[in-house]
Amino acid sequence: MLKLKVSSTKAVLVRDQVASLASRHVQNTVRAAFFFLRPLRQLFLPPRDMIDSMKRLLGCVALVLVTLAASAQFSDPSNDIPAYNAAPPTHALPPILSGNQLTGPNFSHPYQVTAYKMAAKVPAVLHQEPCYCRCDRAMGHNSLHSCFEGLHGAECSTCMKEGVYAYRETKKGRTPAQIRAGIERGEYQTIDLETIAM
Repeated sequence: MLKLKVSSTKAVLVRDQVASLASRHVQNTVRAAFFFLRPLRQLFLPPRDMIDSMKRLLGCVALVLVTLAASAQFSDPSNDIPAYNAAPPTHALPPILSGNQLTGPNFSHPYQVTAYKMAAKVPAVLHQEPCYCRCDRAMGHNSLHSCFEGLHGAECSTCMKEGVYAYRETKKGRTPAQIRAGIERGEYQTIDLETIAM
């Protein structure tokens, strides 16, 4: 009996050890499953986490936009010069409107015709001048000359005043660079189109 008792005690010990090992194996298996599932859980965020992430992202975008808008007011407008050509033209320029082209509804005022006639006298100078109506951005113009190649010059007082200014300053012997400096300072703005004459 004693022998039987020892073997039944061993059997209980073996059974307990097997149960303990099985329990530890299950625990390790469950831990391993959660360890491998963690990256998958991060890929598929619950909606609440996704919304929080989007809020943070939109907040950062709004902060960047506000910063850009605030810094724009401190930019130096003197460095923002419209398109012009620094040298005289190296090829034939497109013609400035003239003759019968200076009639119709776009030329209802005499000063519009006069501005075009003045522009036609100094095309190479206009080629080297910027136009502050910003038609370089809106219409792709590359200089003040571009304004007088079509009807835009007749419809824009800035173009006409700059054209008249360039003509008058050329007659005074100023160089295109000196005229450009005067346009950049805004000297053309004092011209009264109603009183211009050739």
